[in-house]
Amino acid sequence: MLTLLSNIKPNVIANILFISSWYPNKKDPTLGIFVKRHAEAAALYNNITVLYVQSQTGLKKPLINYFEGETVNELIIRYPKVKSNIPFLSNLMKLKQYKKYHHQGLKFLKHKNRFPNLVHCNIMNPVGLIASLWKSKYNLPYVITEHWTGYLSSDGRFQKSIILKRLIPKIANRASKILPVSADLKTALLKHNLGVNFQIVRNVVDTGKFKITDNLKDRFLVVADLEDSQKNISGLIEGFLLFSKSNPSLKLSIAGGGENEQEIRDFVSSLNLDSKIEFHGRVPAEELNILLSKSYASVLFSNYENLPCVIVESFAAGVPFISTDVGGIREIINNERGILIEPNNKIELSKALEKVIQKTWNHELIREYAVNNFSFEKIGKEFDNIYKEVIGREA
Repeated sequence: MLTLLSNIKPNVIANILFISSWYPNKKDPTLGIFVKRHAEAAALYNNITVLYVQSQTGLKKPLINYFEGETVNELIIRYPKVKSNIPFLSNLMKLKQYKKYHHQGLKFLKHKNRFPNLVHCNIMNPVGLIASLWKSKYNLPYVITEHWTGYLSSDGRFQKSIILKRLIPKIANRASKILPVSADLKTALLKHNLGVNFQIVRNVVDTGKFKITDNLKDRFLVVADLEDSQKNISGLIEGFLLFSKSNPSLKLSIAGGGENEQEIRDFVSSLNLDSKIEFHGRVPAEELNILLSKSYASVLFSNYENLPCVIVESFAAGVPFISTDVGGIREIINNERGILIEPNNKIELSKALEKVIQKTWNHELIREYAVNNFSFEKIGKEFDNIYKEVIGREA
């Protein structure tokens, strides 16, 4: 849990309501974890409430849960999934329910004296519809933090969707500010004419949970959702196999879970790599720090990315990073902190693994970069300045 400094909040604070298309839940505890961390960072300086509305299979009636946490208050509303075999009718009913339960959440918060001065919208598809609606109905200003890789040309999902190309520009262009987490994502949003006023605010990492530990290095580490079309775990394994031929004593640890986990495990077995590749599942920060301390480097071999938090977590432990040069990753990896390689180039990956174990790295300098640029205090203060600017301008 984030340790708060009791005197960090200023005398003048605002009620900020986070609404999000993604947020951690029982079914997927890592979904939108970066949104939760942003909320915790913002809570250092303002009153933050998160409203997350989610449909759920098997529910017979809505469930409303309100938690008053040490840092962030959370209002979680789950409601029964819409059942209809007619696509148009189904979509209409889904939208109606989505709006209904967000309105109920806002009404609930009004009774709790937490009616917002500003709405902080996260991932504008689809929750941006709510932010735009509330601006019209209640004159509530909103800012948008965007994480979705769908706007990137390497992903392409936005460009392929006729509906999104009609809806998203209206949402983006009504926002007081767009806050992409990388310069690369900002470029993509500008290319699609999504937004006017931009400011980059990076993802946040609880750097206090990670530390430099002088353990014996005997492996490389992958921390990722096991979803092969984006993360290309199978390609990474093939690259590791090439490297392993001249470095048979070194291991590969894989921390994460996802829809392709069993296929990836089967692929490892088919290559007779069970003794060299270990699966750890999703792990908490404490266990992740132990794995990092045993690793020469962390690795991603993704086909497309935005700006993954796992890179900064590795930096916070003083561990360099090998990654494909995709998305905004080149904005934070340089020769002092890691190695960039071409996407899907297994030979180049093998060479990068070899280079990492031969190079002497300044682990203290790597950690210092993470603390100075991605800590809760740093990102929380950036949000505070943005909130003050928008509320002051639109009051």
